[in-house]
Amino acid sequence: MTIPGITPNPSVLTSDADDELRRLRARLEAEVATRQGVEQRLVQLQSAYSRFVPPQLLELLGKESILDVDWGHQAEKKMTILFSDIRGFASMSERMSPQQCFDFINAYLSFMEPVVLAHGGFIDKYIGDSVMALFPARGDDALKAALGMLAELNHFNAQRAVLQNELPLEHADRRTTGDVQIGIGMNSGLLMLGVIGGANRMEVTVISDAVNVASRVETLTKTYQTPILITQHTLNSIRHPTDFSIRFIDRVRVRGKHQAQSIYEVFDADPAPIKAAKLAYRDTFEDALAHYHFRRMEDALGLFGDCLEQNPGDTPAAVYWQRCRQANRAHTGEAGETDSATHWRPEYLLGFAGLDDMHQVIFSHIVSLANALQEEQAGTASQIVVKLVEWTREHFESEERMMEAHGYPRSPFLEHRQQHQKFREFLESLAAGIHDGKTPALRLAFRSQFLLLDWFISHISITDRHLERFLSERVKADQLR
Repeated sequence: MTIPGITPNPSVLTSDADDELRRLRARLEAEVATRQGVEQRLVQLQSAYSRFVPPQLLELLGKESILDVDWGHQAEKKMTILFSDIRGFASMSERMSPQQCFDFINAYLSFMEPVVLAHGGFIDKYIGDSVMALFPARGDDALKAALGMLAELNHFNAQRAVLQNELPLEHADRRTTGDVQIGIGMNSGLLMLGVIGGANRMEVTVISDAVNVASRVETLTKTYQTPILITQHTLNSIRHPTDFSIRFIDRVRVRGKHQAQSIYEVFDADPAPIKAAKLAYRDTFEDALAHYHFRRMEDALGLFGDCLEQNPGDTPAAVYWQRCRQANRAHTGEAGETDSATHWRPEYLLGFAGLDDMHQVIFSHIVSLANALQEEQAGTASQIVVKLVEWTREHFESEERMMEAHGYPRSPFLEHRQQHQKFREFLESLAAGIHDGKTPALRLAFRSQFLLLDWFISHISITDRHLERFLSERVKADQLR
């Protein structure tokens, strides 16, 4: 608006417009800065959440963010679970202050965590000095990670020794001397991955019997004084077991379980002389185990003694040698309880008549094969193993055709088929040993009853059980149509 007779000053108008523009620009810049701050804060929060909730868990749940996760979300996955624990940490911590304890644990974990990540795993949780890691791929990754953890432990111990030697003699940290040792236990199986908790406190985690078994197996590393133990289920999930140094250690009932578990020692990380001697005397050790588990204690004692004479550092052999000496006393406890009663159990049933019937036939013939070998009935054993090779081939081919016909997912189908192939290879190797007559009959009986039969039970309990659940869901879906 202009007043008659007065001419507006252009410089004043321009100044007012510039001021208004500057105010608008300042407001805009403040809003942009606020938005950038909020976005940066959200990025920081997401980064912080990822350190408390592994992003791999969210991916397995099919979620992009922790904001998308809610109570009840779940998924079934097959994984390998790794538990590691520092031996004697309770007594070590007694000599540390709280600050020293936290510094020690964090230093140790800074060496362990990268190894797990580098081999395709992730940390599900820390439980004090224990680590629980999950590996979604095959058991090979978990086993390589375990060996890597032992290698890093050597580096950690070397660095710790250097730092301690630089401290004054009177310093408190000099009291915590000695190398740190760990035990690692692994098991593979189906897990329920999901969200548990209440309305105000929830956690993304895994729940499964397979997790409990892995934890129990880790505790058995103390019993057998060896750093790595794996279950039959994990051995089955390893694509190329011959890439590792593995031997059967025992068939045990872990705490809270009725069914015995076969466990194996992985000794690739042993000092070179001990590892070489274990490999050189592996047959002697296996023969000793066969005599022990078939209750021929005097022979077992002598064979374990031979192992120790050649390799005094073979601690599992020393454990067995001591057991044999005490064989006239009742041996009780959760470890070392041999389950030699080979009876078909109701929990092996899947609920599909065709599968269950064939499973029982194969099971009974494996038992008959082991009995014939124990009694050194070579002719009978040869006849039984020929039938087993034929029946398992037919059964596995029929099972694979059924999986294809019902659209069984590709990933579990390929794994299922590979396990069939591994079973056939082991059975054919066993048959060759029976036919050539060069392998001791008791060793072959041991492989039949404690290795082949365990493999078959493991396959039914995990791999075939997963197939049964899929087929049951497919049948229900068809009925609702």
